[in-house]
Amino acid sequence: MWTGREWKKLLMESIYHRPKNLLIIADDLGLAESINDGIFFLLKEGKINGASLMANGEAFDDAVAKYLEAGLLNIGVHLVLVEEKPLSGMSLPKNHKMFFIKYLFGLIKLSEIEKELRTQLQKVINAGINPQFLNSHQHLHLLPGIMNVVVNLAREYKISRIRIVNEPVDFFGGKLFRKVQLLFLNFLSWLAKKKIRKAGLQYNDFFVGFINAGDLNIKDLRLAKKLTKMYPEKVIELGCHPGFESQELVEKYGHWRYNWEKEVEVLKRKNDEDE
Repeated sequence: MWTGREWKKLLMESIYHRPKNLLIIADDLGLAESINDGIFFLLKEGKINGASLMANGEAFDDAVAKYLEAGLLNIGVHLVLVEEKPLSGMSLPKNHKMFFIKYLFGLIKLSEIEKELRTQLQKVINAGINPQFLNSHQHLHLLPGIMNVVVNLAREYKISRIRIVNEPVDFFGGKLFRKVQLLFLNFLSWLAKKKIRKAGLQYNDFFVGFINAGDLNIKDLRLAKKLTKMYPEKVIELGCHPGFESQELVEKYGHWRYNWEKEVEVLKRKNDEDE
């Protein structure tokens, strides 16, 4: 949905100019200092457009300091309801699958979710950052009910863009269960678009990065670029998880099986191809 002078201007003035309707957004800023270092390296080198910040990440303060030093504008909030400790004191399942089951059975109150997400947004704003967009860890903001909360918060805090997941599905090449999950997220995103539009907010038209989350490869970047050519008036977002690795990071988050440094190299290589 290519609407809004502000968003067009943002894309036109973005460090990454090739092509102009492609947003490359790094998630998990604030997760760890080594992740911050990798993301800010790519931001300063113009390899990505922006990053989404975790208010409850252990390296939040480090990320804010690097942000203020760099003076970069396109930072959003990566809303986190699992994996990290809630800021509001509420009790939430650590695992996203358990979160989904409990939420499905009404065991997690929307009022508590709203309180937690509001606390996260306020922490980011109090740190001197003006969020440009919203997305979430494990895409939980797309769940019915939670999307209503996120839309209302976006309007309240004057945040114009919310990520949706609308990724092309190819049932060849394995990862069948992951692709079934993608179909579900695509459906939730279709529902979410109506709510976002009704609220006068914006969203990306296509998304690439769910199937290979944590293991971005050159094919994902080529797909995103192909979509920009097929739909020049649409906004294509590529989600990624780059970073430099450290022993502390691997010890704590190794079970995610993310290839953080590989993603840094892939993003560097992609820009080299575009020269």
